[in-house]
Amino acid sequence: MIRLTFVFNAIHLEAARRLRRGAAPEPWVRRTWAMPVLQVLVLEGSRLRLEPDDRQLWPLRLRIQPTVMVALALFTTLGLVGEVRLPHLRGAGRALRWLVGRCPRLLLLDDGLDQYRAQPRALDPGRFPLGTPLALFSDQRDGRAPWCERFHVLELGPLYLAAPCPIPLSVAPPAGATPGTLIVDSPGVERLMATAERLPRPWLVLPHPVRSKRSWRLPCTATPEGSEALIALEQRIARCSGLIVVGESMALLAALALRPAGSPLLVALPTSCDPHLRGLVTRLASRDQAVSLV
Repeated sequence: MIRLTFVFNAIHLEAARRLRRGAAPEPWVRRTWAMPVLQVLVLEGSRLRLEPDDRQLWPLRLRIQPTVMVALALFTTLGLVGEVRLPHLRGAGRALRWLVGRCPRLLLLDDGLDQYRAQPRALDPGRFPLGTPLALFSDQRDGRAPWCERFHVLELGPLYLAAPCPIPLSVAPPAGATPGTLIVDSPGVERLMATAERLPRPWLVLPHPVRSKRSWRLPCTATPEGSEALIALEQRIARCSGLIVVGESMALLAALALRPAGSPLLVALPTSCDPHLRGLVTRLASRDQAVSLV
């Protein structure tokens, strides 16, 4: 049997890793005989970075491209693909929809903030059968939206653990440096540009990994690009002693869990933010005097 795991960003990849390592129980009933499983990782690599362990978890790794998808659809038609794991079908091509519709087992992976939105953006819950396995991180388990209840939720544990990773020297601020402001470019932070003079300088802006979703347009002291910005996000938040600014982003959960105790956090949600998600952020802000919500 072939198990296909599709990942499109770093959150999907971490969810897939934890499933492979047994963080959640196997959702399928095991038979008395063991069927060999060929693990195949199918990825879109611009928003994620593979680690050495990933090559052991998935010895066979394929990049998403038309010829690969056609071949996988053919394998599914022949009955060789027994399970598909993927975060969503939004924007999926004909080949991916074909193989998902014909594969006997489907498991959905966490796609970030959607579990906290009353109306998720990446999937339509009603299009999936009741009890479909859904692997979710549990950073704010009590704040999940009601639609999650129609799924068989597999708990992966928190994405952001309270004990941060070691901070590389390249990420650590120079001795004696002014704390300033760490701005995580995300929907909502553009609302602060009109009063940006109130934000302590220097500014360090971490750009959104998707260029079309970047909203901060003002000049800044430094702007890491590419993989440097992607890899250093959690470490920079954990080491930041100044003000952290974040909008509608998973970085908000990272800042709540990883920033130094008492470090100020300013959350700027867009006016279009889902009401359920806004309510969760409002409750979290009310529990921490160092967190402000605009």
